[in-house]
Amino acid sequence: MNPESQTPPFVVPRITRIVDDAHLTLPGSKSIALRQLAMAALAQGTSTITGVPDCDDADAMLECIAALGADVSIDGKQILVTGPIDRHKDIALDARMSGASTRLLIGIAALRSGRTRIDGHSSLRARTNAPLYDVLRQQGCQVESATGGLPVTITGPLRPADVMHIDASLSSQYVTALLLCAPYCSDDAIDDHPAQRIQIKGDVVSRPYIDITLNEMRKRGVHSHWVDEQTLEVAHGSYQAGEIQIEGDATAATYFAALTTLHGGRLTLDNLGNSTVQGDYQFFSIMEQLGAHVERKPEQTLIEGPSELSTLNVIDMTTMPDAALTLIAMAPLLPATLTIHGLSSLHHKECDRLNCPASEFADLGISAQTTQDSIRIEPLGNQTMRPHTLRTYHDHRMAMAFSLLGSVSGTLGVDDRQVVGKTYPHYWSDYAAVGGLLQDP
Repeated sequence: MNPESQTPPFVVPRITRIVDDAHLTLPGSKSIALRQLAMAALAQGTSTITGVPDCDDADAMLECIAALGADVSIDGKQILVTGPIDRHKDIALDARMSGASTRLLIGIAALRSGRTRIDGHSSLRARTNAPLYDVLRQQGCQVESATGGLPVTITGPLRPADVMHIDASLSSQYVTALLLCAPYCSDDAIDDHPAQRIQIKGDVVSRPYIDITLNEMRKRGVHSHWVDEQTLEVAHGSYQAGEIQIEGDATAATYFAALTTLHGGRLTLDNLGNSTVQGDYQFFSIMEQLGAHVERKPEQTLIEGPSELSTLNVIDMTTMPDAALTLIAMAPLLPATLTIHGLSSLHHKECDRLNCPASEFADLGISAQTTQDSIRIEPLGNQTMRPHTLRTYHDHRMAMAFSLLGSVSGTLGVDDRQVVGKTYPHYWSDYAAVGGLLQDP
């Protein structure tokens, strides 16, 4: 290829201060939307869902539930899903790059007697689903996978069991997949138990995401709860169709909370408040530790940046794995060395979100040391970041998190500005608006 024909990297514009009294409507929570779309596909009747984010992950799920036999239509800002799916045809699904959709679709596939083939992007194929496949095989499903990842072909239906055991040390999404199909794991002829139990082996990774699943199931008329720290119980039944409003995405909020903390100004997020059960909402508490002022209302959150950043030396991000990358990218701009623990699950995301950031730091002239579970990041202080084009590794959160560094340096390029489309296609225009830039970068 002629070097002159290559598209130059997108350079993240520098920000001097967040616009005072800025307001932002976040994209709807991807985690909540994907769960609600899956349940709508299983429910009998039409569900009206408002606030589904306009992003690749949601598009992938919509295409997949339509392929499964649900009727999907769009009416303005509402998405109408009429279920239930077909349980008997042989069907092939493309989850694109959506790991969360993949695990939910595996749960749906386990309920079908037809063969369900699920595949996706090469980055998704690299992510293992082996612990989930093991459970499905134990409960009578045929699971054909050469690698423990994608592609996979699943033939059900799942047999009822008193207890299903799952290793959730790599991903809470395995638990969510079982929770999704658990209400239907009932056979009146042999099952005298009113509920399905799920026993989690080992450490529970990202428990807040499991709590999101339980909360969304309740909205659909299915009662599910924690029995103890390792055991879940789900009442047998079926999801009910209805009207659902998707709240703002708490992970998306972390980028703007961090920008406001770093640059000052006042920002109100109009569709996310302390009524949420999204675990990443706790990121605002970390910003308070750094000196930001936060006002929380049930449906709205205001953050005001500090006049001077406070120090933060050590923190555990086990319960906020997606927000951890935001804090990692922010760390070189803080006044003291920061050690972040609880990061072992980051190795199994869209990219290795521990070692990939460390590699980018090295190219930027930032000092960082990693272990299997942690990263220690030195402050830049008076040093200047080296000009560098960020490798995003096909990971949307690498681009959005590292935009924090670009907002300070003005010399950080991004190898693929469109990668944010996986969850937040309008990120760069919202970045520009909040940062007081004259136009969409």
